[in-house]
Order: sequence, then structure tokens, then C-alpha cells
Amino acid sequence: MNLREQLRNILPDILPGDPEEAIKGTELIRLVRLRLGDDYSDATLRYHFSILSYDSTSPIAKVDQGQGYYQRLKRVNVGQSSGRLLFGGGEIDEDQMQMRFQRLLAIYGRMCSLRSQYPFQLNGRQGDFMEIKGHWDIPDLVTAEWDLDTNAEDSTRFDEAMLDLRRHLGGPETSLTGVQLKLGLNLDNYAAEFFQALSATRWTLQSELIIAEPLNDEALVDALRSLGHQFGVGITSLGLNVAQLDDLPSSREIHAMSVDQFEKVQEKLRPQRITMAAPRNRIDWQGLSSLRKKYDSVADMIRWLSECLTRGQPEWK
Repeated sequence: MNLREQLRNILPDILPGDPEEAIKGTELIRLVRLRLGDDYSDATLRYHFSILSYDSTSPIAKVDQGQGYYQRLKRVNVGQSSGRLLFGGGEIDEDQMQMRFQRLLAIYGRMCSLRSQYPFQLNGRQGDFMEIKGHWDIPDLVTAEWDLDTNAEDSTRFDEAMLDLRRHLGGPETSLTGVQLKLGLNLDNYAAEFFQALSATRWTLQSELIIAEPLNDEALVDALRSLGHQFGVGITSLGLNVAQLDDLPSSREIHAMSVDQFEKVQEKLRPQRITMAAPRNRIDWQGLSSLRKKYDSVADMIRWLSECLTRGQPEWK
């Protein structure tokens, strides 16, 4: 049996499952030698650790932005798509998945409001069950960002001078960002989930892929960073693990939280920005027009944007 196969057999017994408890290379070499003896040099063992950490079928992963190795756990997928990945594996029912995803959507929506971005939910709008697998032509939500009049005293209003300038220059009056949410990704599914997010958001001015769980695997982060840079997609992990997500109040309660209450939720997050979104030159108006006929939620979004422009002020939806 060659060294690589020997390591595949013994590493699950040595490596910790928690990335926070990752073993540094020197210590891992010592523990491996207790099982294999001194037949292999330090350099050879380190080389194989590194090679195996980029193999999605191997039991070893290297932590991103740090030193050390931990055990790569296998995940259990839902249906034909792993986009709404189950945290930690195991069986789980559809209702539980819905609650997790709704909490994630509520958290991200509240974060948008703190940045004066106005989210509009497309997936599962008006109380419908969300499409767990996600769509390939519309994102989970879009966010609108307007030029606001900072001198308005009575309420939040648009900066009419900037809106007029945008109109005359032929630019969009609002910046629309398509956002696709994922509970988790791994080396087996990241490419499919990335390109689904890219496809679903291609008609907007920017594309964002938001992932709930921490991205600890260096190989996964490197792969996502490469795709994000190549296609101009912003990628962010919120650093929220399954236990934290399941312990949170319902999505309805998260939406109703005061600013101080939501700060307690934010304290649980460990945001990790992988790539920044590259803005496109224009909205795909033809594509948007077609989607309006296909999805009621897109037609609702267009009406909402028009109403905001008519009133001269944004409205939370």
C-alpha cells in the first residue's frame, strides 16, 4: 500500500473534526509517525498532506488563513441539488430546511437595511415555500441601492439631482444586485452552485453569493476565489454554524427585532469576504422583461421599483 492510501486510512483516527482544533503540521507528522514509523521524511509527509487537502475525497483539509489540518467531513445533500447543503450531515426534513433558510434570508435582509440597501425577496415571496434547490434564472433576492438625499429632514428621500443626472447619462437610476444564498458549500458542489448563482443573477448589475457556514477549507476558498475573480461575482461567508442558526428565533421574529436585539445576532457572525463583485455596465432589460412574464415575484419587484421612483423615496419590502 502506498503512502497516500496509508494516510487515507489513518488520518480519520488522528484529525479533529473541528477546524478550531486543527493540528499543526509538525504535530501531525509526529502522530503519523506513531502509526507508520520513520520510513518517510518530514518533507514527504508534508507534501502528501498538502496534496490530499486539495482532494475532495480525502479525509484531510487545511484551514484557510492559518496553519493546521482537520478532518473533512462528508455532507448529505437534499434531492438532486446540494445548494441548500445540510449542515453537518444527517437526515433532516423539509420543514427544518425551510426554517434554516428563512432565518438566513431574514438575517441578510436586516444586514442590507443597516447598509441602506433595500432587499426584495424573489424566492418564496408572499409566504410561498422557498425553492430549496434555488432557481437558475432569478436569485433568492435583489437589493436596490439608491442615491439618497442626506439633507432631507422629514424622511428618507431620493437625491433628485443625482437621479436626473443618471437619467441624462443613460445609467440605471438604482443599482440592482442579485443575491443567491447558500447554507453551505464543499469541494464536490461548489462549481455547480457558483454557476447557478451566476446564471440566476446575470441580468442584474452585480452578482453576490452569500454562504452561511464558515469557509475553513483552504482548497475550497482558493477554488471559490478563482471563480469569483474570473466572473466578477462577490462571495461572502457569514461564518454562522448550524448550532447558532438553529438556536436563533424564527425569521418573523428576526425581522421584528429592534436594532439592539439584532446586534446580538450579528455578534454571532464571523463574516469572511472572499471576492468583491465587479459591476456590469447595464441591466439586461430584455432578460428582465422576459422574467417579468415568467415570475410573478419579478413583476412585483418591477412595480415596487416604479412605485419608489414615483414617490421619490424608497420603501422596505
